[in-house]
Amino acid sequence: MDAKLFLAKAAAVLSAAAFLLTGCTEPAPSETVKDKMTFLQNECVLFVGEEVAVPVSYQVFERGVFVKAEYDFGSNPGEVNIVSSNPEVASVSSGIIKGRKEGTATLSLLSDKIQTKGELTVTVKENEEPQTSTFNQDITQPLTADMIALPLGLQTGMQSFDIDKRGRFYMSTEDNTSMKVCALNMDGSKVGSDMVLPSGGHGDGFSIEYDADDIYFWTSGTMGDHTDNGGYSGGKANGPDVRLICRHKFKAGVTEYAEEALEHFYLNDNGARFADVDTEHDVIALWTYENNSDYIYVYRLSEIRNAQTITVKVTRESYNQGKTVTAYNLNTVKPIARFPWKRKGVTTGDTNAGAVQGLCVYDDRIYVTSGAKNDEATLMSVMDFSGNIIQKLVKVGVSADKQQLIKLNLSSDGTFEPEGVHIRKGQMYLGYVGDYPSSGSSKHTCVIKLK
Repeated sequence: MDAKLFLAKAAAVLSAAAFLLTGCTEPAPSETVKDKMTFLQNECVLFVGEEVAVPVSYQVFERGVFVKAEYDFGSNPGEVNIVSSNPEVASVSSGIIKGRKEGTATLSLLSDKIQTKGELTVTVKENEEPQTSTFNQDITQPLTADMIALPLGLQTGMQSFDIDKRGRFYMSTEDNTSMKVCALNMDGSKVGSDMVLPSGGHGDGFSIEYDADDIYFWTSGTMGDHTDNGGYSGGKANGPDVRLICRHKFKAGVTEYAEEALEHFYLNDNGARFADVDTEHDVIALWTYENNSDYIYVYRLSEIRNAQTITVKVTRESYNQGKTVTAYNLNTVKPIARFPWKRKGVTTGDTNAGAVQGLCVYDDRIYVTSGAKNDEATLMSVMDFSGNIIQKLVKVGVSADKQQLIKLNLSSDGTFEPEGVHIRKGQMYLGYVGDYPSSGSSKHTCVIKLK
């Protein structure tokens, strides 16, 4: 056979084989490639009455490649129909899933215009709420598997967390310019998108109104242009810009500046390093800087929301510069408590560097956790409203047994950094981040619930 003819036939055979092996997926020149939509996860947990956005990934085909994009279920250009196998348990409307009664439902994506794939199993639970309203748990108790209230989730940079009355957890994180808040499934995975708060603080002073029907949270935010990790109080302490204590309504996927919060509270230009609310006992505790010292203020929530107001100007150059914000002036309200706080006296021990990682108020006590990931254990101190130290530098038992942490897969090497503490209806919750070097910049996060 002529060599040229042989090579030509061989090339034709190889081309045909390649076409068959690829499943004939390459579109013909005249064929229109459809956009794609899939579920972001396989499972989702809701509580009765809760509504969340359908977690989907949408990609449009542009110039020969698929590009991620946001999908508007309101206008629904792709005529996507999300079908629930059990709408009495979980219904879907305009891209929103609503939990209606306890049970399980499977969601499917259907469309003639868009490629759709996958199913989402939705589990709806009844609301969970502990009944006790006093705190008497032993903070030295050792860690057991049944104390893991929120299993490991691969999240980046958790700074704090909180829980609502239905038992759903929320997490705060921070990046170079913003604080972020997101809801979590009971398996530790994220529900929907982050709410972004530009210059909203470090994220550790984050607290939810436990008893509210909707999700309201308190934090601090600056009116200026700080971009240094959001700053520990929404900007540097003693900086040039006013920081306000802010009350936000949680809105997944929304970006909201401090001046756009539902309510604002002015204590001093430094704002609050932490703002923690205890709706059960109608109190809020604020850790602030005053006269180059640390102070804790405690107020009645009901009183500060009826305080006289003050007008504060936005100094931020990039957004809303020159606009004014009306804030409740806490200097017109008598606090329940006000005392200087010598941090080193309640956060530093022989094996602890003294970094404050959590502060909460419950009833008539202030609880402070401190420590770093390599410390022997998390330390906790408890103060009354006069500033007296009731318990000092107590080792938190759930963090002390490094081998148990590894055994329960909470840490690969025993490192365990505290990230927040809250008491809700007498139940203490502790947030932690465990190192997993193979995960790169991400950390494994969990919440421990004391017995």
